[in-house]
Amino acid sequence: MPRLIDHAQRERDIGDAAWRVLTRDGLAALSVRRVAEEAGIATASLRRAFPTQEALRRFCLDRIRSDAGARIRALTGEGTGLALAMLTELLPLDTTRRTELIVQLQFGSLALTDPSLTQHVTQLHRAVRSLCQRVLTELDRTSPLPADMDLDVEAERLHGLLDGLAIHALWASTPDAGDRAVAILTHHLTTLTR
Repeated sequence: MPRLIDHAQRERDIGDAAWRVLTRDGLAALSVRRVAEEAGIATASLRRAFPTQEALRRFCLDRIRSDAGARIRALTGEGTGLALAMLTELLPLDTTRRTELIVQLQFGSLALTDPSLTQHVTQLHRAVRSLCQRVLTELDRTSPLPADMDLDVEAERLHGLLDGLAIHALWASTPDAGDRAVAILTHHLTTLTR
């Protein structure tokens, strides 16, 4: 009797393998053959799931947005606590989030010269900006922000701060880099609601 294949799980397994290749060996090593070897499947099986390398790249990028979005939607609470929890889902505070950031940065740099990725990188960027706007809306709902505060400017500033802290935490060689990033975000959110 033929085996039934869970295609969604197969795609996830291939995506996991692609992420491992990217984080371990870099973008230059991301080939169909290397990913198939890493996933423990035949190259033909990988090509059935992802007929082109571009399709695999797009899947990897879209998965970051999907996975982080699911984690954020699962959060509960309100006010500054919820706002901080939403933002820290995008900091490299554990292996999963660190891997997501590395993959995002690798493909983000490639998108500068590969138009097939531009839309997907832009969507990811817009999702982060939208999250920053949601954070400000949540803060304003529970502790009204100053009436003269320009929420578009504040969302842009928060987005820049979040991106910068993520990069610093990724590159820092100190074990407290993540804690420091969270402390800075906490301080920033607190100053907004004063």
